[in-house]
Amino acid sequence: LNLNLPEYISLRSDGGYKEISGGVRGIIIYRVNSSTYKAYERNCSFQPNEACATVNVHSSGLFMNDPCCGSNFSFDDGNPSGGPAWRPLVGY
Repeated sequence: LNLNLPEYISLRSDGGYKEISGGVRGIIIYRVNSSTYKAYERNCSFQPNEACATVNVHSSGLFMNDPCCGSNFSFDDGNPSGGPAWRPLVGY
C-alpha cells in the first residue's frame, strides 16, 4: 500500500485502520505503530459460510466485531474477545 495516497491517511497514525478488498470478504489493515501493521480477514471465524459473517471495526475503533453473530476480536492478535467465536481471524 502506498501510504502517501489520501485514501490511506488513516494508516499514518497509531491505531488507524482501513478496510480494503482482498481475501474472502475483505481485509482490515491496522496500524500498531510506525513500523508494525496487522492485517486480518473480514470473514468471521464463527460460521464463516453464513452470508452475514463479515467483521467490521467497531464504532469505538478499539476492536473488531461481527454484528451477525455478536463476536468481538482483538486488534492485537485477531483472537476472539467475546461472543460465540472461539477461533481467531485469519491473519495476513
